[in-house]
Amino acid sequence: MIKFKGKIDAETELRSVICHIKELIQNDIVKPGERLPAERKIAADTSVSRAKVRQALERLESYGVLRILPQSGSVLVNYSKTALVKQFDSILTGGKYDFCSLVQVRTILETDSVRQCARNHTEDDLRVLNEALDDFIANAYGPARDEKDFAFHAAIAKCSHNPVINNLLLIINPEILHYYRSMNLCSMPPEGIIEEHKKIVEKISAGDEEGAAEVLAHHFREITKVASGDRAEIAISRI
Repeated sequence: MIKFKGKIDAETELRSVICHIKELIQNDIVKPGERLPAERKIAADTSVSRAKVRQALERLESYGVLRILPQSGSVLVNYSKTALVKQFDSILTGGKYDFCSLVQVRTILETDSVRQCARNHTEDDLRVLNEALDDFIANAYGPARDEKDFAFHAAIAKCSHNPVINNLLLIINPEILHYYRSMNLCSMPPEGIIEEHKKIVEKISAGDEEGAAEVLAHHFREITKVASGDRAEIAISRI
């Protein structure tokens, strides 16, 4: 159990919460598919405010390792213990990838993911996608916008029922989200993004594979332009 005393910066607080959750998994206190302890318990165990605990959980949700259920707490995804621990290790360690390459790989993976989601989705998947969409809309004007945006895309990947695509996105999304924050790429007005997210869900619901892929390509058009003009490599700390 990790506790911090005295004044620490916000990113260190977030990191301490994520390390603590990783320890819970490693020590079999919480197993894959199970509910995490209440936010107030995690806050007490890590000496971090509940607001920062919630922020850390939202960040983990954006990486696809847990789901925050309204008024029901946070539940780990039902992967193997080994896979979950490796993903937490990936989140907590640094990397060095240029933004352009990351966006290119993300576009390839998500394009195939949205096609497979349109082809393979179930009624339960549509419920999950609509919940993720509603959650993004509810937070589109607040500080959790970035996390909820990535959580929406993570939901599509999971509902594609292709574990390879899903796991590859889990690896690169922390890197991309870091760039989004450092370059303030999610500062544009959210109205257009909301409408594009809605269109993606509509195309998936209709089983329109190519239509969903076309909307996604349009959705990524601006970030692709930004990425193509920035090949600089920087050392990345994911948290």
